[in-house]
Amino acid sequence: MIPVRRRRLALLLLLAGYGPVLLTQTACQPGQDPEDDHAGEEAPAAVSNRVDIPASVRQNLGITFVKVEKRPVRGVTRLPGQFEFRPKARREYHAMLPGRVQLAVEQYQTVSAGDLLFELGSPAWHRVQSGLAEAFKACYCCLPELDVARAAKVENQAQLEFLEQRIERLTEAGSRDVELEAERSKLQTKSPRLEAEVRAKEADMQSALLAYSVLLNEAQSLTGVPREQLEQLLEQKEGEKLATPLSSATEGEKLATPYWSTVERIVVRAEAAGVVNQVGVTNQGWAETGNLIVETIDPTDLRFHADALQTDINLFDDGQPGRIVPPLGGSIDLQDTIDGHINVGFQAHSEQRTVPIYLIPESLPRWAKAGVTAYLEVFVGDEKDAVLAIPESTVVRDGLERVFFRRDPRNPDQVIRVVADLGATDNRWVEVRSGVKPGDQIVLGGVYPLMLASSSSGGRQAGGHFHSDGTFHQSKDD
Repeated sequence: MIPVRRRRLALLLLLAGYGPVLLTQTACQPGQDPEDDHAGEEAPAAVSNRVDIPASVRQNLGITFVKVEKRPVRGVTRLPGQFEFRPKARREYHAMLPGRVQLAVEQYQTVSAGDLLFELGSPAWHRVQSGLAEAFKACYCCLPELDVARAAKVENQAQLEFLEQRIERLTEAGSRDVELEAERSKLQTKSPRLEAEVRAKEADMQSALLAYSVLLNEAQSLTGVPREQLEQLLEQKEGEKLATPLSSATEGEKLATPYWSTVERIVVRAEAAGVVNQVGVTNQGWAETGNLIVETIDPTDLRFHADALQTDINLFDDGQPGRIVPPLGGSIDLQDTIDGHINVGFQAHSEQRTVPIYLIPESLPRWAKAGVTAYLEVFVGDEKDAVLAIPESTVVRDGLERVFFRRDPRNPDQVIRVVADLGATDNRWVEVRSGVKPGDQIVLGGVYPLMLASSSSGGRQAGGHFHSDGTFHQSKDD
Protein backbone atom coordinates (compact mmCIF):
# COMPACT_ATOMS: atom_id res chain seq x y z
CA MET A 1 0.00 0.00 0.00
CA ILE A 2 1.03 3.58 -0.63
CA PRO A 3 0.99 5.70 2.53
CA VAL A 4 -2.07 7.87 2.81
CA ARG A 5 -0.07 11.13 2.94
CA ARG A 6 1.90 10.14 -0.12
CA ARG A 7 -1.26 9.31 -2.04
CA ARG A 8 -2.86 12.63 -1.13
CA LEU A 9 0.23 14.64 -2.04
CA ALA A 10 0.44 12.70 -5.30
CA LEU A 11 -3.18 13.59 -6.03
CA LEU A 12 -2.48 17.27 -5.42
CA LEU A 13 0.60 17.17 -7.62
CA LEU A 14 -1.41 15.44 -10.30
CA LEU A 15 -4.02 18.18 -10.19
CA ALA A 16 -1.19 20.71 -10.45
CA GLY A 17 0.00 19.07 -13.68
CA TYR A 18 2.93 17.09 -12.30
CA GLY A 19 1.36 13.65 -11.97
CA PRO A 20 3.17 12.14 -14.96
CA VAL A 21 6.52 13.22 -13.56
CA LEU A 22 6.18 12.63 -9.85
CA LEU A 23 4.07 9.48 -9.85
CA THR A 24 6.09 7.34 -12.19
CA GLN A 25 7.46 5.37 -9.26
CA THR A 26 3.98 4.10 -8.44
CA ALA A 27 2.78 3.48 -11.99
CA CYS A 28 2.30 -0.05 -13.32
CA GLN A 29 4.99 -1.45 -15.59
CA PRO A 30 3.99 -2.31 -19.16
CA GLY A 31 2.29 -5.69 -19.22
CA GLN A 32 1.96 -5.77 -15.45
CA ASP A 33 -1.42 -6.39 -13.88
CA PRO A 34 -2.37 -3.43 -11.62
CA GLU A 35 -3.61 -5.88 -9.03
CA ASP A 36 -0.17 -7.54 -8.87
CA ASP A 37 1.72 -4.27 -8.82
CA HIS A 38 2.47 -4.41 -5.12
CA ALA A 39 2.91 -8.10 -4.70
CA GLY A 40 5.38 -8.79 -1.96
CA GLU A 41 5.41 -5.14 -0.81
CA GLU A 42 6.52 -4.62 2.76
CA ALA A 43 4.38 -2.90 5.35
CA PRO A 44 4.05 0.92 4.83
CA ALA A 45 6.69 3.03 6.47
CA ALA A 46 5.83 5.23 9.41
CA VAL A 47 4.06 8.43 8.48
CA SER A 48 6.53 11.33 8.18
CA ASN A 49 5.90 14.94 9.16
CA ARG A 50 7.81 16.17 6.08
CA VAL A 51 6.32 16.99 2.70
CA ASP A 52 8.30 17.40 -0.49
CA ILE A 53 7.62 20.67 -2.33
CA PRO A 54 9.97 21.09 -5.31
CA ALA A 55 9.98 24.37 -7.21
CA SER A 56 7.47 23.18 -9.79
CA VAL A 57 5.02 22.20 -7.07
CA ARG A 58 5.46 25.52 -5.24
CA GLN A 59 4.71 27.37 -8.43
CA ASN A 60 1.64 25.39 -9.41
CA LEU A 61 0.11 25.23 -5.94
CA GLY A 62 0.89 28.90 -5.24
CA ILE A 63 2.97 28.15 -2.17
CA THR A 64 4.39 31.27 -0.53
CA PHE A 65 6.26 31.87 2.70
CA VAL A 66 6.33 34.37 5.53
CA LYS A 67 9.04 34.78 8.14
CA VAL A 68 8.60 34.32 11.85
CA GLU A 69 9.15 37.69 13.53
CA LYS A 70 9.26 39.11 17.01
CA ARG A 71 6.46 41.62 17.46
CA PRO A 72 3.94 42.78 20.04
CA VAL A 73 0.73 40.78 19.95
CA ARG A 74 -1.05 41.87 23.09
CA GLY A 75 -2.25 45.45 23.28
CA VAL A 76 -2.33 46.12 19.52
CA THR A 77 -5.20 48.17 18.09
CA ARG A 78 -5.75 47.89 14.35
CA LEU A 79 -7.52 50.70 12.49
CA PRO A 80 -8.58 50.68 8.83
CA GLY A 81 -7.54 53.68 6.77
CA GLN A 82 -6.02 54.89 3.52
CA PHE A 83 -3.10 56.84 2.14
CA GLU A 84 -3.74 60.46 1.19
CA PHE A 85 -1.71 63.38 -0.07
CA ARG A 86 -0.40 65.86 2.46
CA PRO A 87 -1.51 69.45 1.78
CA LYS A 88 1.96 70.55 0.71
CA ALA A 89 2.15 67.75 -1.85
CA ARG A 90 0.04 69.83 -4.26
CA ARG A 91 1.47 72.84 -6.04
CA GLU A 92 -0.70 75.09 -8.19
CA TYR A 93 0.62 77.45 -10.82
CA HIS A 94 -1.81 80.21 -11.77
CA ALA A 95 -1.78 82.95 -14.35
CA MET A 96 -0.27 86.05 -12.69
CA LEU A 97 -1.57 88.31 -15.47
CA PRO A 98 -4.03 87.87 -18.33
CA GLY A 99 -2.29 86.52 -21.39
CA ARG A 100 -1.72 83.71 -23.88
CA VAL A 101 -0.33 80.46 -22.48
CA GLN A 102 2.25 78.31 -24.22
CA LEU A 103 2.35 74.95 -22.44
CA ALA A 104 5.55 72.94 -22.09
CA VAL A 105 4.14 69.88 -20.25
CA GLU A 106 1.33 67.36 -20.58
CA GLN A 107 -0.95 65.75 -18.02
CA TYR A 108 0.69 62.95 -15.96
CA GLN A 109 4.14 64.02 -17.11
CA THR A 110 6.89 63.72 -14.50
CA VAL A 111 8.78 66.95 -13.89
CA SER A 112 11.83 67.88 -11.85
CA ALA A 113 12.50 71.06 -9.93
CA GLY A 114 13.35 73.82 -12.38
CA ASP A 115 11.65 72.24 -15.41
CA LEU A 116 9.70 74.61 -17.65
CA LEU A 117 5.93 74.35 -17.17
CA PHE A 118 4.57 77.14 -19.36
CA GLU A 119 5.24 80.62 -20.72
CA LEU A 120 2.81 83.52 -20.51
CA GLY A 121 2.73 86.27 -23.08
CA SER A 122 0.86 89.17 -21.44
CA PRO A 123 0.26 92.75 -22.58
CA ALA A 124 -0.15 93.65 -18.91
CA TRP A 125 3.47 92.60 -18.32
CA HIS A 126 4.63 95.03 -20.97
CA ARG A 127 2.74 97.80 -19.18
CA VAL A 128 4.60 96.87 -16.02
CA GLN A 129 7.83 97.15 -17.98
CA SER A 130 6.73 100.59 -19.17
CA GLY A 131 6.28 101.69 -15.55
CA LEU A 132 9.69 100.30 -14.70
CA ALA A 133 11.18 102.23 -17.59
CA GLU A 134 9.68 105.50 -16.30
CA ALA A 135 11.00 104.85 -12.80
CA PHE A 136 14.38 103.86 -14.24
CA LYS A 137 14.49 107.10 -16.24
CA ALA A 138 13.54 109.17 -13.18
CA CYS A 139 16.39 107.60 -11.23
CA TYR A 140 18.94 108.35 -13.90
CA CYS A 141 17.61 111.89 -14.40
CA CYS A 142 18.07 112.52 -10.69
CA LEU A 143 21.68 111.40 -10.82
CA PRO A 144 23.08 114.37 -12.87
CA GLU A 145 20.90 116.89 -11.03
CA LEU A 146 22.23 115.56 -7.73
CA ASP A 147 25.77 115.70 -9.09
CA VAL A 148 25.27 119.36 -10.13
CA ALA A 149 23.93 120.34 -6.71
CA ARG A 150 26.81 118.62 -4.96
CA ALA A 151 29.34 120.23 -7.29
CA ALA A 152 27.88 123.71 -6.68
CA LYS A 153 28.10 123.15 -2.93
CA VAL A 154 31.72 122.02 -3.17
CA GLU A 155 32.63 124.94 -5.44
CA ASN A 156 31.04 127.49 -3.08
CA GLN A 157 32.85 125.95 -0.12
CA ALA A 158 36.19 126.10 -1.95
CA GLN A 159 35.71 129.77 -2.90
CA LEU A 160 34.72 130.63 0.65
CA GLU A 161 37.85 128.95 2.05
CA PHE A 162 40.03 130.78 -0.50
CA LEU A 163 38.60 134.19 0.42
CA GLU A 164 38.96 133.52 4.13
CA GLN A 165 42.61 132.69 3.64
CA ARG A 166 43.23 135.97 1.71
CA ILE A 167 41.35 138.07 4.28
CA GLU A 168 43.31 136.38 7.06
CA ARG A 169 46.64 137.19 5.41
CA LEU A 170 45.58 140.85 4.87
CA THR A 171 44.55 141.10 8.49
CA GLU A 172 47.94 139.79 9.60
CA ALA A 173 49.57 142.46 7.40
CA GLY A 174 47.48 145.19 9.03
CA SER A 175 45.39 145.76 5.89
CA ARG A 176 41.75 145.32 4.98
CA ASP A 177 39.83 144.67 1.70
CA VAL A 178 36.15 145.54 1.86
CA GLU A 179 35.32 143.92 -1.47
CA LEU A 180 36.77 140.61 -0.36
CA GLU A 181 34.82 140.73 2.86
CA ALA A 182 31.62 141.48 0.91
CA GLU A 183 32.30 138.52 -1.41
CA ARG A 184 32.92 136.27 1.59
CA SER A 185 29.64 137.35 3.12
CA LYS A 186 27.86 136.58 -0.15
CA LEU A 187 29.35 133.08 -0.30
CA GLN A 188 28.48 132.42 3.35
CA THR A 189 24.88 133.42 2.65
CA LYS A 190 24.78 131.13 -0.40
CA SER A 191 25.99 128.03 1.45
CA PRO A 192 22.68 127.17 3.24
CA ARG A 193 20.77 127.42 -0.04
CA LEU A 194 23.20 125.11 -1.82
CA GLU A 195 23.02 122.69 1.11
CA ALA A 196 19.24 122.69 0.85
CA GLU A 197 19.39 122.05 -2.89
CA VAL A 198 21.62 119.03 -2.32
CA ARG A 199 19.20 117.61 0.27
CA ALA A 200 16.29 118.21 -2.11
CA LYS A 201 18.03 116.40 -4.95
CA GLU A 202 18.94 113.54 -2.61
CA ALA A 203 15.30 113.32 -1.57
CA ASP A 204 14.23 113.22 -5.20
CA MET A 205 16.75 110.50 -5.87
CA GLN A 206 15.61 108.51 -2.85
CA SER A 207 11.98 108.84 -3.90
CA ALA A 208 12.77 107.71 -7.44
CA LEU A 209 14.74 104.72 -6.14
CA LEU A 210 11.87 103.80 -3.82
CA ALA A 211 9.35 103.89 -6.68
CA TYR A 212 11.71 101.81 -8.80
CA SER A 213 12.17 99.35 -5.93
CA VAL A 214 8.41 98.90 -5.52
CA LEU A 215 8.03 98.16 -9.22
CA LEU A 216 10.94 95.71 -9.05
CA ASN A 217 9.16 93.85 -6.23
CA GLU A 218 6.03 93.69 -8.38
CA ALA A 219 8.06 92.36 -11.31
CA GLN A 220 9.65 89.77 -9.04
CA SER A 221 6.22 88.56 -7.89
CA LEU A 222 4.97 88.31 -11.46
CA THR A 223 7.97 86.66 -13.05
CA GLY A 224 9.40 84.65 -10.18
CA VAL A 225 12.85 85.99 -11.08
CA PRO A 226 14.91 87.17 -8.07
CA ARG A 227 15.11 90.91 -7.68
CA GLU A 228 18.90 90.86 -7.79
CA GLN A 229 18.73 89.33 -11.24
CA LEU A 230 16.05 91.75 -12.47
CA GLU A 231 18.18 94.68 -11.25
CA GLN A 232 21.33 93.57 -13.03
CA LEU A 233 22.59 95.84 -15.82
CA LEU A 234 23.55 94.52 -19.24
CA GLU A 235 26.05 96.27 -21.44
CA GLN A 236 24.45 97.07 -24.75
CA LYS A 237 27.52 96.27 -26.88
CA GLU A 238 28.93 93.06 -25.43
CA GLY A 239 25.87 91.77 -23.57
CA GLU A 240 27.85 91.03 -20.40
CA LYS A 241 26.02 91.02 -17.11
CA LEU A 242 27.05 93.54 -14.49
CA ALA A 243 25.87 92.74 -11.00
CA THR A 244 25.44 96.46 -10.30
CA PRO A 245 22.20 97.90 -8.90
CA LEU A 246 20.99 101.24 -10.16
CA SER A 247 21.58 102.96 -6.81
CA SER A 248 25.34 102.42 -7.15
CA ALA A 249 25.70 102.77 -10.94
CA THR A 250 28.69 104.71 -12.18
CA GLU A 251 29.04 107.07 -15.09
CA GLY A 252 30.32 104.31 -17.33
CA GLU A 253 27.18 102.25 -16.73
CA LYS A 254 24.59 104.90 -17.45
CA LEU A 255 24.01 103.49 -20.93
CA ALA A 256 23.51 99.92 -19.64
CA THR A 257 20.18 98.09 -20.07
CA PRO A 258 18.44 96.49 -17.04
CA TYR A 259 17.70 92.76 -17.19
CA TRP A 260 13.94 93.17 -16.72
CA SER A 261 13.70 95.03 -20.03
CA THR A 262 14.83 91.87 -21.87
CA VAL A 263 12.04 89.64 -20.43
CA GLU A 264 9.51 89.29 -23.23
CA ARG A 265 7.41 86.47 -21.72
CA ILE A 266 6.80 85.32 -18.16
CA VAL A 267 8.45 81.92 -17.72
CA VAL A 268 7.07 79.59 -15.02
CA ARG A 269 9.15 76.64 -13.83
CA ALA A 270 8.43 73.82 -11.40
CA GLU A 271 9.31 74.66 -7.82
CA ALA A 272 9.58 70.99 -6.82
CA ALA A 273 9.61 67.56 -8.41
CA GLY A 274 6.28 65.90 -9.04
CA VAL A 275 3.73 64.73 -11.59
CA VAL A 276 1.47 67.02 -13.61
CA ASN A 277 -2.03 66.31 -12.30
CA GLN A 278 -4.08 68.98 -14.07
CA VAL A 279 -3.68 71.28 -17.03
CA GLY A 280 -6.22 74.09 -16.83
CA VAL A 281 -5.97 75.56 -20.35
CA THR A 282 -5.27 74.44 -23.87
CA ASN A 283 -1.99 75.23 -25.52
CA GLN A 284 -1.94 78.82 -26.87
CA GLY A 285 -5.19 79.48 -25.00
CA TRP A 286 -6.03 82.73 -23.24
CA ALA A 287 -6.02 82.80 -19.44
CA GLU A 288 -7.30 85.46 -17.09
CA THR A 289 -5.56 86.53 -13.92
CA GLY A 290 -5.80 83.80 -11.30
CA ASN A 291 -6.75 80.97 -13.65
CA LEU A 292 -5.20 77.60 -12.85
CA ILE A 293 -2.69 76.67 -15.54
CA VAL A 294 -0.84 73.63 -14.13
CA GLU A 295 -1.15 71.59 -10.93
CA THR A 296 1.59 69.19 -9.85
CA ILE A 297 1.56 66.57 -7.11
CA ASP A 298 4.48 64.94 -5.33
CA PRO A 299 3.35 61.26 -5.25
CA THR A 300 5.78 60.49 -2.41
CA ASP A 301 4.47 63.14 -0.02
CA LEU A 302 1.87 60.93 1.66
CA ARG A 303 0.35 60.37 5.05
CA PHE A 304 -1.87 57.58 6.35
CA HIS A 305 -5.27 58.53 7.71
CA ALA A 306 -7.27 56.22 9.95
CA ASP A 307 -10.25 56.86 12.21
CA ALA A 308 -10.55 55.56 15.77
CA LEU A 309 -13.67 55.45 17.90
CA GLN A 310 -14.11 58.40 20.23
CA THR A 311 -14.51 55.98 23.11
CA ASP A 312 -10.88 54.87 22.54
CA ILE A 313 -9.45 58.37 22.40
CA ASN A 314 -7.49 57.95 25.65
CA LEU A 315 -5.59 55.01 24.12
CA PHE A 316 -3.78 57.23 21.64
CA ASP A 317 -1.22 59.95 22.08
CA ASP A 318 1.09 61.90 19.80
CA GLY A 319 4.37 60.14 19.19
CA GLN A 320 3.18 56.59 19.81
CA PRO A 321 4.85 54.04 17.51
CA GLY A 322 2.63 52.78 14.75
CA ARG A 323 2.87 50.52 11.75
CA ILE A 324 1.01 50.45 8.44
CA VAL A 325 0.30 46.90 7.29
CA PRO A 326 -1.14 45.88 3.91
CA PRO A 327 -4.44 44.00 3.62
CA LEU A 328 -4.35 40.22 3.46
CA GLY A 329 -4.21 38.54 0.08
CA GLY A 330 -3.09 39.83 -3.26
CA SER A 331 0.46 40.40 -4.46
CA ILE A 332 1.59 42.56 -1.52
CA ASP A 333 3.98 40.89 0.88
CA LEU A 334 2.34 40.59 4.28
CA GLN A 335 5.57 41.74 5.95
CA ASP A 336 6.08 44.74 3.65
CA THR A 337 5.09 47.16 6.44
CA ILE A 338 5.76 50.85 7.10
CA ASP A 339 6.86 52.17 10.48
CA GLY A 340 6.32 55.62 11.92
CA HIS A 341 4.77 57.61 14.77
CA ILE A 342 1.17 58.71 15.02
CA ASN A 343 -0.40 62.13 15.47
CA VAL A 344 -3.89 62.44 16.94
CA GLY A 345 -6.20 64.85 15.16
CA PHE A 346 -7.23 67.93 17.11
CA GLN A 347 -10.86 67.78 15.95
CA ALA A 348 -13.16 64.76 16.22
CA HIS A 349 -16.07 63.94 13.91
CA SER A 350 -19.27 64.54 15.83
CA GLU A 351 -21.58 62.58 13.52
CA GLN A 352 -19.39 59.54 12.91
CA ARG A 353 -18.17 59.57 16.52
CA THR A 354 -14.58 59.08 15.44
CA VAL A 355 -11.26 60.86 15.90
CA PRO A 356 -8.65 61.01 13.08
CA ILE A 357 -5.27 59.36 13.55
CA TYR A 358 -2.40 60.23 11.19
CA LEU A 359 0.95 58.59 10.54
CA ILE A 360 3.73 60.09 8.42
CA PRO A 361 5.60 57.15 6.83
CA GLU A 362 9.33 56.96 7.42
CA SER A 363 9.73 55.24 4.04
CA LEU A 364 7.39 54.27 1.22
CA PRO A 365 7.27 50.82 -0.40
CA ARG A 366 6.09 50.39 -3.94
CA TRP A 367 2.51 49.60 -2.98
CA ALA A 368 1.97 52.81 -0.97
CA LYS A 369 -0.02 55.17 -3.17
CA ALA A 370 -2.72 57.73 -2.52
CA GLY A 371 -6.10 56.04 -2.11
CA VAL A 372 -4.70 52.59 -1.26
CA THR A 373 -6.41 51.13 1.80
CA ALA A 374 -4.50 49.38 4.56
CA TYR A 375 -4.44 49.06 8.35
CA LEU A 376 -2.76 51.10 11.04
CA GLU A 377 -1.47 49.12 13.98
CA VAL A 378 -0.93 51.12 17.16
CA PHE A 379 0.65 49.61 20.26
CA VAL A 380 -1.58 50.78 23.10
CA GLY A 381 -1.28 48.00 25.64
CA ASP A 382 0.82 47.86 28.79
CA GLU A 383 2.66 44.74 27.69
CA LYS A 384 4.82 45.66 24.75
CA ASP A 385 7.40 42.89 24.97
CA ALA A 386 7.82 41.29 21.55
CA VAL A 387 7.05 37.59 21.13
CA LEU A 388 7.57 35.15 18.29
CA ALA A 389 4.51 35.38 16.08
CA ILE A 390 3.19 34.16 12.73
CA PRO A 391 0.13 35.20 10.73
CA GLU A 392 -3.05 33.45 11.80
CA SER A 393 -3.74 32.54 8.17
CA THR A 394 -0.73 30.18 8.25
CA VAL A 395 -2.41 28.02 10.88
CA VAL A 396 -5.07 25.54 9.78
CA ARG A 397 -7.16 23.04 11.68
CA ASP A 398 -6.72 19.33 10.97
CA GLY A 399 -9.21 17.46 13.05
CA LEU A 400 -8.55 18.36 16.65
CA GLU A 401 -5.11 19.75 15.87
CA ARG A 402 -4.01 23.16 14.65
CA VAL A 403 -0.96 22.88 12.45
CA PHE A 404 1.36 25.00 10.34
CA PHE A 405 4.22 24.17 8.00
CA ARG A 406 7.78 25.29 8.59
CA ARG A 407 10.27 25.24 5.76
CA ASP A 408 13.19 22.96 6.40
CA PRO A 409 16.24 25.26 6.73
CA ARG A 410 18.49 22.39 5.48
CA ASN A 411 16.30 21.45 2.52
CA PRO A 412 14.27 24.28 0.95
CA ASP A 413 12.30 21.72 -1.07
CA GLN A 414 10.71 20.28 2.06
CA VAL A 415 8.34 21.60 4.71
CA ILE A 416 7.82 20.22 8.18
CA ARG A 417 4.36 19.79 9.61
CA VAL A 418 4.29 21.33 13.11
CA VAL A 419 1.49 21.01 15.63
CA ALA A 420 0.92 24.60 16.73
CA ASP A 421 1.59 25.64 20.31
CA LEU A 422 -0.15 29.02 20.22
CA GLY A 423 -0.61 31.87 22.63
CA ALA A 424 -2.16 35.34 22.44
CA THR A 425 -3.55 36.69 19.18
CA ASP A 426 -4.52 40.07 17.78
CA ASN A 427 -6.74 38.44 15.11
CA ARG A 428 -4.00 38.82 12.52
CA TRP A 429 -0.84 37.57 14.19
CA VAL A 430 -0.66 34.82 16.79
CA GLU A 431 2.04 34.01 19.31
CA VAL A 432 3.95 30.74 18.81
CA ARG A 433 5.38 29.31 22.02
CA SER A 434 7.53 26.55 20.53
CA GLY A 435 8.70 24.95 17.31
CA VAL A 436 10.06 28.06 15.59
CA LYS A 437 12.79 30.66 15.87
CA PRO A 438 13.17 34.16 14.36
CA GLY A 439 13.72 34.04 10.62
CA ASP A 440 12.08 30.65 10.04
CA GLN A 441 9.90 30.51 6.94
CA ILE A 442 6.29 29.47 7.39
CA VAL A 443 3.96 28.47 4.55
CA LEU A 444 1.38 31.21 3.91
CA GLY A 445 -0.10 30.53 0.50
CA GLY A 446 -0.99 26.92 -0.35
CA VAL A 447 -1.24 25.80 3.25
CA TYR A 448 -4.57 23.97 2.73
CA PRO A 449 -3.29 21.61 -0.01
CA LEU A 450 -0.34 20.77 2.23
CA MET A 451 -2.68 20.09 5.13
CA LEU A 452 -4.79 17.75 3.00
CA ALA A 453 -1.71 15.97 1.70
CA SER A 454 -0.28 15.47 5.18
CA SER A 455 -3.50 14.93 7.11
CA SER A 456 -3.74 11.84 9.27
CA SER A 457 -7.45 12.35 10.06
CA GLY A 458 -10.61 12.23 8.05
CA GLY A 459 -11.56 9.80 5.28
CA ARG A 460 -8.88 7.80 3.58
CA GLN A 461 -8.68 6.74 -0.03
CA ALA A 462 -8.41 3.09 -0.85
CA GLY A 463 -4.88 1.80 -1.28
CA GLY A 464 -3.45 1.85 -4.76
CA HIS A 465 -1.45 4.00 -7.08
CA PHE A 466 -1.78 6.60 -9.84
CA HIS A 467 -1.00 6.00 -13.47
CA SER A 468 0.64 8.62 -15.66
CA ASP A 469 -2.68 9.22 -17.39
CA GLY A 470 -4.20 10.31 -14.06
CA THR A 471 -6.26 7.19 -13.38
CA PHE A 472 -6.20 5.62 -9.91
CA HIS A 473 -5.82 1.88 -9.54
CA GLN A 474 -6.95 0.32 -6.28
CA SER A 475 -4.91 -2.50 -4.83
CA LYS A 476 -6.55 -5.84 -4.24
CA ASP A 477 -5.57 -5.97 -0.60
CA ASP A 478 -7.19 -2.57 0.02
